[in-house]
Amino acid sequence: MKNLLGIIRSLANQTDVEGRSAKELRDAFLGRLQTVSEAETLGLAGGTETDLSVLVEQSLKVASPEQCRLVAGPAVRLRPRQVVPMSLILHELVTNAFKYGALSKPGGLIHLSWRTSDDQGKSLLHIDWREENGPPVTQPTRSGFGSKLIELSATQDLRGSVELKYEPAGLRVYITAPVEA
Repeated sequence: MKNLLGIIRSLANQTDVEGRSAKELRDAFLGRLQTVSEAETLGLAGGTETDLSVLVEQSLKVASPEQCRLVAGPAVRLRPRQVVPMSLILHELVTNAFKYGALSKPGGLIHLSWRTSDDQGKSLLHIDWREENGPPVTQPTRSGFGSKLIELSATQDLRGSVELKYEPAGLRVYITAPVEA
């Protein structure tokens, strides 16, 4: 419970207020809070582990099947401490795709795939998020809260790495994190 309150406090404190209306701030915060709530429920209902594919399906349910090309990888069981950060990452990617990226215009697509590998006896999860057919992409001049949340969740909470590439064809995100074998 203490960790959950810390997550909520962090979301509230770091929500970017500059240039945003009260409604935009409320909607952004409530969307993130809903994601945390759903992730906590999954983590509790699933016992000790939650399958990555469940989080992916939950995160992508707001997009139509025509907007997503999901290449499901192998079954990956996330530990309870990984469920909320992974859910937040996926939520931010989907939200940003609708606001600024591929899903902000007709014909835009998200490609999402994952795989696992072995690195000296450690099992690693590799996630590849790719957007296409959206508006032209340029490197942002500053990192917004969503990008910071993705980076912190991947590096600190998941103890992995993240690479955000602002390619002309669309945003590409690579995430690598240790998982149970």
